Amino acid sequence: MNLFKNSQFIKHFLIQLSLITLFWLCLFAVNRIVFYAFISHLINDVPFTILLSSLFHAIRLDMSMVGYFSSIPLLILFIYYLFPKQGLLKFINVFIAFLVIVYNLISVGEMGLYREWKAKMSMQALMHFSNPDEVFRTTSFDLMIYFVVFNVLLSGAFIYIFYKKVAFTKNIIPVDNILTSAKKLILFPILLLIIVAFSVINIRGGLQQIPIQSSDAYFTNNPLVNDASVNPFWNLIFNIIEYNNKFKENPYKDFPQADADKITRSLFAVQKDTTEIFLNNSKPNIVYILLESWSASCVEGFGGDNYAPFMSSLAKEGISFTKFYPGGYVSDQGIPAVLSGYPALSRMSVINVSEKSVKLPCISEDLKPLGYQSGFYFGGDLNYGNLRSYVYQKKFDIVKEEKDYSDLPKGKLGIHDNYMNKQFITEINQLKQPFLASWFTVSTHMPYDFEGTKKRLTPLENDFTNSMVFADSCLKVFFDYAKKQAWYKNTLFVLVADHSHGSHKNSDPFMAAYHQIPCVFYGDVIKNEFKGRKIDKVFSQLDITPSILKQMKLHNEAEKYVWSKNMFNPYSKNVAYYCSYGGAGMVSNKGWIGFNHQSPGLMYDEIKPKQESDSLTKYAKAFQQSVYEDYRTR
Repeated sequence: MNLFKNSQFIKHFLIQLSLITLFWLCLFAVNRIVFYAFISHLINDVPFTILLSSLFHAIRLDMSMVGYFSSIPLLILFIYYLFPKQGLLKFINVFIAFLVIVYNLISVGEMGLYREWKAKMSMQALMHFSNPDEVFRTTSFDLMIYFVVFNVLLSGAFIYIFYKKVAFTKNIIPVDNILTSAKKLILFPILLLIIVAFSVINIRGGLQQIPIQSSDAYFTNNPLVNDASVNPFWNLIFNIIEYNNKFKENPYKDFPQADADKITRSLFAVQKDTTEIFLNNSKPNIVYILLESWSASCVEGFGGDNYAPFMSSLAKEGISFTKFYPGGYVSDQGIPAVLSGYPALSRMSVINVSEKSVKLPCISEDLKPLGYQSGFYFGGDLNYGNLRSYVYQKKFDIVKEEKDYSDLPKGKLGIHDNYMNKQFITEINQLKQPFLASWFTVSTHMPYDFEGTKKRLTPLENDFTNSMVFADSCLKVFFDYAKKQAWYKNTLFVLVADHSHGSHKNSDPFMAAYHQIPCVFYGDVIKNEFKGRKIDKVFSQLDITPSILKQMKLHNEAEKYVWSKNMFNPYSKNVAYYCSYGGAGMVSNKGWIGFNHQSPGLMYDEIKPKQESDSLTKYAKAFQQSVYEDYRTR
């Protein structure tokens, strides 16, 4: 028998590959359906079409799991083609049966966990098994019965189907004479290429720039359905890796934890809880414009050079904060800092771990009981930094991104600001007042492929400087259109960078100057006596949202933002913590200090005398330690 005649060999292999892929997808889908049935009391008002849609939206993450589950069996199968020993096929079959059992254990275990915690299986949950007595004492008898019965039924049924219809056998995978065929030199490399490509492409979720993340399965603002869409095995493995890297223990141990927490909390203590009210209306529309990578060094109104003249003009007409700092150094740190008032840490972002970020407060949720409709709009891909997961968790009513604007021209990263500025007006016009709308801009991020000719503006970071000029002009167009809309007079605009960027000033990333960003409150809802006010005290992104909630007399909601200060309370302390990829620092009205984690003895500072420097260093290190402990245990 010539196995290579009419490419029968490759044909048989592709049939086997299709069967095992379909098998896994069916197993994942059935488990998802059983999950819904098991927690049916929690989904009474979820439309059936949404539940059905989750099966479709789960496929990409499920295919990633197929890539993981198939990689070892396929490599062993390749070895089998080289050395056709029947024992190799038996090993593949037993290995896959073992994966079926393990997957069902995790999936069914998550069903029980979800009924109790409304949370997916995680390392935190698995840690309880280090004390089995606790598990058995805290689990109801009914849940234990369900766990055993569902595992036996699901595993038994799918293992039976696997051995009957899918199992790797000599009849399905013919190998006779394979080693003597002259065509093996051509077909074997093709086969290996197919195996590697299938595994790698599926594991990373495709050929797109950003590898697949849990947020790829998110599509609704219902957290239960989003959780069901995320493959439980994939989620658990990711969570274990994250935990082992970051959550086992706090690497920052400059103080006993109780002392670190006490020092940190002192930064938020005030002698008197009072607020200067700058709003002439306690229920305005609110528009956040989150400016990608804007640096204060490029805006004259914030002490920089004049590459964003329109932003400087807004600062003169609104309330500007000239000593303002971000929560982190990337977007997935800056956005939750602005909207949820949560600090960042070096190399970590809370929204990358959905079961932690779900517990954060957010203005979108705070305003919902007041009848606010909310929307989040981005010209790029919300997979970046797990942003999709975060904005859906925070119950934004409308979430739109690059893929929702197929008619708009796109750059490599997404839709540039000269198209999204007008589109954002269109989106706002469709919202019901009062509303909360957020636009996250794109053009001031690499690769800076916006339309138009770049000028020679600066010797360093010239592309970035040009992008600031371009984005500023797009901002002007937005406001030209906004002022013509009926909702404009009752709208507070909050313009703030998500983080800073290396600029023509060439500041070191451990220095405060590198991180300084612009922030402006603007709009006709601001009282005349506050228009044009320049606030030269130090504040942070963390302080924005609770300060607005205080203006709206939502004091209870504002109190949930425990890492934030009220910028309009004269008694608030003027300090801001910042972090960089490999370090951290703190700024006060008197100066700043910064440090590098890799060189503990190396300190950056611009504050005198040494007593002041030591004091600010103590606050910075205590803050860092307390935030990490909160993040680790949240």
